[in-house]
Amino acid sequence: MKTGRFWLSIWLLVAVTSLASAQERCPNGIRIDGTITDPTGAVITHVQVRATKGETTTTNTAGHYVLPCVSATSTTVTAHADGFSRGTILVRGRQGANVHVNLQLAVSAVQTDVQVNGDTGIDADAATITLSTKGVQGLVDDPDDFLRELEVLASEAGGDPTQAMVMVDGFQNPSALPPKNSIASIRINPDLFSARYRYPPFFGGVIEITTKPGADAFHGAVFFTDSDGMFNATDPFSVIATPAGRRRYGFELSGPIISRKSGFALAVEKRDIDEFNVVNAVTLDANGGLGPNGNGVPYQKTVSAPQRLWIASARGDWQVTSSNVASLSFSANVNNEGNQGVGGLTLTDAGYSSLVSEYDLRFHNTQTINSNILNETRIGYSWRRTAQTPGANDPSVQVSGYFTGGGATSQNLNDRERDLEADDEMTVVHGKHTIAFGAQSFGIFVHDYDPNTFNGAYVFGGGSAPVLDANNNPTSQTETIKPIEQYWRAVHNLSGGSPTTYQLTTGTPLVPLTQWQVNLYVQDTLKLTQHWSLDTGLRYSLQTTPGSFANYNPRLGLAWAPGKKQTWVFHARAGLFSDPVPQTDATDVYRLNGILQRQITVYSPGYSDPLTPVSGSVKVATTNLFSPKIVQSKVFNCFINIDHEFAHQWHASGNYFCGGAYGLIRTVNINAPLVVSSVGIAPDPTAALLAPRPIAPNENLIEYQNSGHISGNAAWFTVSQHSYKRFGLSARYLWRNMKSDTLSNPAPQSSYSKRGESGRHYNWSQNSVTLSGNLILPYQIEATTQFDFSNGIPYNVTTGTDNNGDGTFTDRPSYASALGPGVYKTPYGLMTTNTVNGNVPADVGTMPGVFHLDINLSRAFALNSKDKNHPRTLTFNARSANLLNHTNLTAVNTILSSGSLGQPVAAEAARRVELGVRLAF
Repeated sequence: MKTGRFWLSIWLLVAVTSLASAQERCPNGIRIDGTITDPTGAVITHVQVRATKGETTTTNTAGHYVLPCVSATSTTVTAHADGFSRGTILVRGRQGANVHVNLQLAVSAVQTDVQVNGDTGIDADAATITLSTKGVQGLVDDPDDFLRELEVLASEAGGDPTQAMVMVDGFQNPSALPPKNSIASIRINPDLFSARYRYPPFFGGVIEITTKPGADAFHGAVFFTDSDGMFNATDPFSVIATPAGRRRYGFELSGPIISRKSGFALAVEKRDIDEFNVVNAVTLDANGGLGPNGNGVPYQKTVSAPQRLWIASARGDWQVTSSNVASLSFSANVNNEGNQGVGGLTLTDAGYSSLVSEYDLRFHNTQTINSNILNETRIGYSWRRTAQTPGANDPSVQVSGYFTGGGATSQNLNDRERDLEADDEMTVVHGKHTIAFGAQSFGIFVHDYDPNTFNGAYVFGGGSAPVLDANNNPTSQTETIKPIEQYWRAVHNLSGGSPTTYQLTTGTPLVPLTQWQVNLYVQDTLKLTQHWSLDTGLRYSLQTTPGSFANYNPRLGLAWAPGKKQTWVFHARAGLFSDPVPQTDATDVYRLNGILQRQITVYSPGYSDPLTPVSGSVKVATTNLFSPKIVQSKVFNCFINIDHEFAHQWHASGNYFCGGAYGLIRTVNINAPLVVSSVGIAPDPTAALLAPRPIAPNENLIEYQNSGHISGNAAWFTVSQHSYKRFGLSARYLWRNMKSDTLSNPAPQSSYSKRGESGRHYNWSQNSVTLSGNLILPYQIEATTQFDFSNGIPYNVTTGTDNNGDGTFTDRPSYASALGPGVYKTPYGLMTTNTVNGNVPADVGTMPGVFHLDINLSRAFALNSKDKNHPRTLTFNARSANLLNHTNLTAVNTILSSGSLGQPVAAEAARRVELGVRLAF
């Protein structure tokens, strides 16, 4: 308690001292503030504003800027933003005066696509990518492809592109992507070492989106795009045509409510998607047999997967006073999808239909308290829901490496989440210091109706079984059989046909949970000289459920820009980060605590009546729990960046990152059987289950603990050119070398050994290349394109069985020296399933590489070119995603005992072509 009061006192002292210092006026100069807008009257965010004497600032989300003290009574103010011509204005005032100056920037004749480091000189944010309104419009229109392109750019911070965080209008709680037409600008990977941010760069990056505010004049647009099946390629795994189609249509409208006082902006978009999922499995034949080769028969089926999606946003802005701007926004994202989860090895009856929705209500207030203090308050409330309706209620049947059928284990999932965010942030300018401090709080309220495996789930993993004679009667000999033969024996009630496991959960499906996360931060940017600046920061975070309170994260940064023109800029940054224990982990722990819900696993049960004990069956209970020492994971990052501006505005950047994350969450069975590792001997799962356990018999205690880690380094290089009138280019290369013992399944192979656990981090490729550009063709046709390539990501090779009896199917094989029973030839050498705690390292497999080439051709026609104040344009465009129709695999067979290790089972969509028209007024 005394420690808490001490830190609170220090926090208040710093705040009060800063505020008191900030009250000083500018006795020897003038204070300049104002708003910067585009020709339509819409405000422009992230504009760099500079005075002649070198004072700089940027506009906030309301388009407002403040130069608190310009040491002259006459100066020229220059404003620069991507996609707009540079604006300048001469400002005069008496000493100590406040001068209010608004600027309107004209659209530049040279339109940029992607601007890297939109700021210049020492004030530039290292490795930040900025997209103006024009740059946003140059990207793909389809929201899914649009998000993928942004994620690829965000992954240049060194992380997994699918983990990039989307943040809207300064709110820290990640949210769904808003309608593209509502976006004013995007910043990708701002200075993530600032204490304002909680996520480290290599966690996937941050996509900061600023939406358009209301304008002083009415503006709007309507659009329609169509992607007909006749233009689109067939799924590479389908044996019949898959005439996929997509239609997008919607509108946007903005304008004043009260002239120069308040305005509104609306955007609505609807998508009707008719895609297909392709099942590419191996099953029994039509007569219930194993087929001519005794290993099942291929089963392919094309299943329609309709999607009906809509997104919308509404925003109102109010100029309360000359120094106070408020905005209220509401957004919705609703997705209805059919036959989800189907495809690859998953059959139709194991799929489900889903409803995924998110609604966000957000209030944002920006107040300029005086010439040196800016305060921003944000309050947001989100409603999120995920509901699933299974295609069947039968028990799930997983034949490892062959197919998954029966009912989906999720059954009638209905996960409802309410999120409350309240932030208050203040920026204080005092001399050479720019101090930012604030508080960010998140409340997560969950009502998770989760009847997972309430329908029961069988797993057939293969293993040792009696040899059958010609009449299918057992003999005294044994052999190693594959999972498909084990399933065939179970269906026909033959010896050796007992499932590997049967799992069943009972109890109360509804899991209520509340988690709070609170963060305090302070950041000081000190401009030591014209060429040097120093950033220092401290971030404190706490959370409940589970409780973690001692999380202090210092941050440090240094920038140097030598020379008069500052064409070279060097950045060095380092910092600690804390990663909260996810709410989903807390929900799983409290759901399967042995009281709310109870889970049992029966090994070697009878197939027709799995809960009735039979000879050789063993029943084991499973309970989840947190380690008593559970805390937020710790992450250390260091970062070096070099930027250089060449002649003709060619820009190059080199970046190096190092660091790691420690104390990541892993799930370990702390009461696993004490078994001996072996190689070359057929495992005996029953003997493993009956081996001694350290705490209690016949019980799995799955502890969530801080025992995982990631470490390594990464480097990336960029070259860009956006000053030419008819041509723009950005090229980037990323190299990563990351090692991790946190697999896609957080459970290790063995609870008692870390041998072989550390390997290439799953889902991260080592090399990737991104190229994007725009070109003005004859007849004013504009072409924009993006190409990205990455080599294959690692995957884990498993046996398909639980040979050590710890309740998880993460067992890896061992290397073998010669072919024999249970031995398979693979691209990675001979491997055997006859092992306990195998010696093949984690993530030894490698998926094929992926690349995408997207291109868009557009032509805009001015309908009233003489009326500059009320422009109307009609734009036609033709766009192709995956133009070269490259097969980008998303899944391969990872089960050794299937005999098909590494065989492709699922892929991304094939080439899609769409035609569109847009009328803007």
